[in-house]
Amino acid sequence: MTKSVTGTLFGVLEHQNRIKVIDNAPIVAWKNDDRKQITIHNLLQMNSGLEWHEKRIGLSDAVKMLYLDLDMTQRQIIARMLGKPNETWNYSSGTTNILSTILRQQFKTHQEYLNFWYAALIDKIGMNSMLIETDLVGNYVGSSYGWATARDWSKLGLLYLHNGTWNGEELFTEKWVKYATTPTPTSDGSYGAHIRLNAGGKYANVPKNMYFFSGYQGQNVYILPDQDLVVVRMGLTENADIDIFLSGIFESIK
Repeated sequence: MTKSVTGTLFGVLEHQNRIKVIDNAPIVAWKNDDRKQITIHNLLQMNSGLEWHEKRIGLSDAVKMLYLDLDMTQRQIIARMLGKPNETWNYSSGTTNILSTILRQQFKTHQEYLNFWYAALIDKIGMNSMLIETDLVGNYVGSSYGWATARDWSKLGLLYLHNGTWNGEELFTEKWVKYATTPTPTSDGSYGAHIRLNAGGKYANVPKNMYFFSGYQGQNVYILPDQDLVVVRMGLTENADIDIFLSGIFESIK
């Protein structure tokens, strides 16, 4: 779910006319090889073509990054290209941490970067319990280490349900919500811009326009525009039947 916070900040910055997600990713190490064609958009959609092994079994790239790396942005930055951007969807926590360092580059000082996540989004919508950890060089671990209560996670869901407006203030636009919930090519309708989707109909008894912030071991925030509803489930739901869970809620609120 922390990934969805990271992705949302690009919507905030774009609304402030401070960044364009269609631009090439500003990574110096990529300037002189094929990786220079990767855009911020490709990173937001996990569709860069970079090599990455995510599974939390054994010493995968994700495990090594989270438990061994001082700077968690670098492991994906140094990865080789295995495919072409916009043609090779591959879920990657390393990709999200590249996005975190791109966010850091938008500010003159480290403190401005640290403040922005809270001042522009987290505190703005009253997610007062939220803590996002940094790595040992001061990058927010935007892929993984964000902690908040269920009630506070629901506020981020409500922000999306209300198309980026909170208490009359537009933090990002309805256009961003549409962008973030548009399926990534080759993801079988399961992924947008750092947001999980049901566009491919994985959950047959749930509307296809349902989308969700997907947390570790199945902790999720479901946004259901047709029902004007946000559902937060913090229990261990990795093996739960989400069709039964959500459709049961629909029945109870009719």
